[in-house]
Amino acid sequence: MLLLLFEIGEGRYALTSTEVVEIVHLVRLRRIPRTPDYVAGMMNLRGQPVPVIDLCRLVEARPCARRLSTRIIVVDHGAGPQGGYRLGLIAERVTEATRTDQVRLRAGGVLMEEELRMGGGGEGEMVQWFDLDRVLPADTIQLLFPG
Repeated sequence: MLLLLFEIGEGRYALTSTEVVEIVHLVRLRRIPRTPDYVAGMMNLRGQPVPVIDLCRLVEARPCARRLSTRIIVVDHGAGPQGGYRLGLIAERVTEATRTDQVRLRAGGVLMEEELRMGGGGEGEMVQWFDLDRVLPADTIQLLFPG
């Protein structure tokens, strides 16, 4: 399984490559009125409006550092009659993808205490599955994607 690795503060997290649509540089965002402070704004992705969440602000109550490796991870998230919705996630040190022998995802989220051991010999690097459903409040999804 191919995973995209990124950081939120001191924590290292992973998304499966099947969740990721693309990775883009930080762009200018248009503020969305009456949204929580972790909603960084809205970006225009080839004519499609995509709301963007600052994961550091959501998880650690501070904005993601503006580094060369800070990126917006665009995910196709949610399930519904029309398939889902696009959502941007600002994260730090979005620098690599890696493979793992792990074939089944465990329940995760940022509070997960279990660790994922990466394949490839040795003990590997410890990372946590990032489960947006468990991290992002449902009322925020309703606010950003009414109906």
